[in-house]
Amino acid sequence: MNICVVGAGAIGGWMAAKLAIAGEQVRVLARGDTLRLLRAEGIRLEEHGEEFVAKVDASDDCAGFGEQDLLFIAVKAPALPALASELRELIGPRTLIVPMLNGVPWWFVGGEPLKSVDPDGRIAAALPFEQILGCVVHASCYRSGSNKVVVKHADKLIIGEPQRGEASERLAGLFGLLDRAELRPDITGNIRRAIWYKLWGNATINPLSALTRATCDRILAEPDCCAWMLDGMAELAAIGAAIGCPISESGEDRMAVTARLGAFKTSMLQDVEMGRPIELEALLGAPREIARRFGIETSALDRLYAATKLMAESLGLLQRSS
Repeated sequence: MNICVVGAGAIGGWMAAKLAIAGEQVRVLARGDTLRLLRAEGIRLEEHGEEFVAKVDASDDCAGFGEQDLLFIAVKAPALPALASELRELIGPRTLIVPMLNGVPWWFVGGEPLKSVDPDGRIAAALPFEQILGCVVHASCYRSGSNKVVVKHADKLIIGEPQRGEASERLAGLFGLLDRAELRPDITGNIRRAIWYKLWGNATINPLSALTRATCDRILAEPDCCAWMLDGMAELAAIGAAIGCPISESGEDRMAVTARLGAFKTSMLQDVEMGRPIELEALLGAPREIARRFGIETSALDRLYAATKLMAESLGLLQRSS
């Protein structure tokens, strides 16, 4: 099977390494120093106190790889619009595409592009909706070097068909591949609900952590921050109910789960500290866009979006499509 992982960050590197260690021939699309080290050393994966070295075929040229059977997309959401057209070289009529992005994907509402995350329709044009399988990543990984990934906690990968339904033959094939690589896959008949549930838990605390530069334990210790989060989570739950992704848990219960994780930095805070573009539109812009379609008010999310956008603009952390 021809497998390509687009992006060699923490999640992409983890995926590529696990698949390669399981005996798959894996190609990785990377650039710069990461590309050089992948070619020279492979991916160094640290998990459960052990270090593994996974050899992969790395390149910055999609055309050189050719059409793939399976394409994992593990870049940050703001980078995808500009990259999408390059990925056409990797996609044939039978290529399965598995986006592994935070937040709301461009195909989320009936396959119709969301302008907040796909402003020019480039992603939808390059990545056929009918070839996509949904994926939600529940794992905590970070890069300790350009080609080294440390796995702190890997819970599971939830996979499913974009349109609600039970397991398909292609989904079963993906499950088998991920299971052999010990990536703990879990099939759901409603991947959109799984995506929305994860968003419901992080769409407010991620921006708040970026604004305050505070770890999650400190945010959750501030009553006013918690109140703002709960208002935003209530709005997200209302949107979810309107689109067939209901939330049955209370915001307080979800925050209690987060509190048990202790002093950790969200991915958005890490991006701010590293001077990288933040996933503002995927986490807040897209939910607000969906809410407008259904006439749902989102005053708490609007305030959080406006403040975070202003911060990102001031720091040069909003990536524009070109």
